[in-house]
Amino acid sequence: MSYNMSDEHICSWPYYLRDLANFKSIYNVAQPGAGNTHIFNSIINEVEYNDKITPEDTQIIVMWSGLTRSDTISTQDITTPWHRSAMPTKPDHAINYYQFNDQFATLSLFNEVFGNTPVDDLCRIYKRYVSTDATIYESILKIKSLKGYLDNKGFNSTFTIMYDPTGDLKIINKTIDELDDILYLDQFATEQSLRENCPIYGYGHPTPDGNLRWTKEHLIPYLIK
Repeated sequence: MSYNMSDEHICSWPYYLRDLANFKSIYNVAQPGAGNTHIFNSIINEVEYNDKITPEDTQIIVMWSGLTRSDTISTQDITTPWHRSAMPTKPDHAINYYQFNDQFATLSLFNEVFGNTPVDDLCRIYKRYVSTDATIYESILKIKSLKGYLDNKGFNSTFTIMYDPTGDLKIINKTIDELDDILYLDQFATEQSLRENCPIYGYGHPTPDGNLRWTKEHLIPYLIK
């Protein structure tokens, strides 16, 4: 999820929101390249085990990832070298890998891999036996389930998504109406001039100016309306 990477010095929307909306602090559980299972798991993990997060003084904002991405939880002796090898051009200080505790972390099962390690093979096998439409369907269930969980816990939450999922939803004969409380990022992700030649993100992701503009023009007005 490099749309909101977890290093506090990277100019992404969670930190612009903190500064512009006067939040005292943020807990950013993002992880580059992670999918919706990671988002689902990490937010529940924080709500259940982070004593500083309470319904009375916490606003939860979820930016969902690509509906076709897959993750699971594994031990850190497997996850840490895997993610470092998958993003060798990024220094460790620029990427924060979310840890559930001292033992477990997210293992991303990328849609495309190019190496010959056992985890590369695991990704290929997983994608061979778990179809794209099944992964999309599971993502929808995760979105619906997290909303119900947070409502039940008494948290104020807002959901957004990093792209227009209409094409993915069409694969399983669903529409955006299946997803509750989704704020589109079309105005953000499709502003090509704000995405080109990005020195930090690359891969067509928004620049710091794109993050700032979307936070000011779309996210904050949505939150205060």
